[in-house]
Amino acid sequence: MPDDYDREMNTAAGRIRATVPENLVEKFRAASGLSRADFRSCTPTQCGEICAIDGSDVVLLESGSMALVLFRAAQSTFRNLERGRRSLSPLKCAIIGLGVENQDFPVLYRECFGQAPGTPLGNEDRSKAAGILRDTLEYWVAEQMAGSLEPGAILLRDGPLRVSHASHDTILTRIEQACRSRAIDLAGVSKRTQATWGGGHPLLPSLNGLAAFFGIEAPWWIQIDPAILDHAQFPQWQHGRMYVACLHPRAKSPLKIELQKDLPESQAPGIMNRLAACSGDGRIPGYPYPLFDAHRTVVLNEEIVEQVRSDLLRRIAGTGMGRQTFDIMFGDYHDEFARY
Repeated sequence: MPDDYDREMNTAAGRIRATVPENLVEKFRAASGLSRADFRSCTPTQCGEICAIDGSDVVLLESGSMALVLFRAAQSTFRNLERGRRSLSPLKCAIIGLGVENQDFPVLYRECFGQAPGTPLGNEDRSKAAGILRDTLEYWVAEQMAGSLEPGAILLRDGPLRVSHASHDTILTRIEQACRSRAIDLAGVSKRTQATWGGGHPLLPSLNGLAAFFGIEAPWWIQIDPAILDHAQFPQWQHGRMYVACLHPRAKSPLKIELQKDLPESQAPGIMNRLAACSGDGRIPGYPYPLFDAHRTVVLNEEIVEQVRSDLLRRIAGTGMGRQTFDIMFGDYHDEFARY
């Protein structure tokens, strides 16, 4: 058995290492054709008005037939690094299960956007369904803010300018149109990305290494040609043009940043300069502080979850459901295993 364990660990470590070989930068330079001139330096400037949108979701209860998820969204709006306003959506609960199509999604969608979704939400993938329900609230908050920010503001989304469900495509288009009509810049910021090149080499370490090879000091940014990547997302759901930026000399990692496809190229440097200017917080250097603040605002921490779960259990008991029935439905043997 020890030999089997060592073999598994060595195989896993070797496969991971193969994605970032010693000559990663050399291979990437040759495959991408990128040169030092493709990297652009940031010149931090006044941040102006920046509004960040984020969401959070958590499973409250789960059984074999259903899961109950709790979710919400938030916005934090800053002007030159001073928070001017911050707000949270109502806490929402939804049941994932009880049929092929999610029953709560059309209700939530109509509450947010005043119309029925064009495509139903399936229940087969609980994690994906929970994320789409959360995204619905995020897009609702984003649309509200797109109608209230001042011209010249930046509206930041935690995540890509790409939808994960067909019903959100028209909503993101509406948000884009609102931003365009009011001279607001829309951007998506991702801490991680699935983007790879050359059959599985991760993009962010490759670009970070190439910048170091060329001696480029952060903050910097670069536009990414999708042709160098392994896979392209569904083009009809892709609303952004991809960039990668390292926004601070002490940043842990570069970020993937997406800007609207039709944004004039001349406007990209100004957005990157403003993002670099608000990414100097000592706790997470290189990450835009408005997004950090939105995350701290919206996160469903253990205290909130336990309070909501306690309230829910009390109300379930009030419906007359017996404790044994509840335990049969939602009890988890793993909780009992952990006691011994």
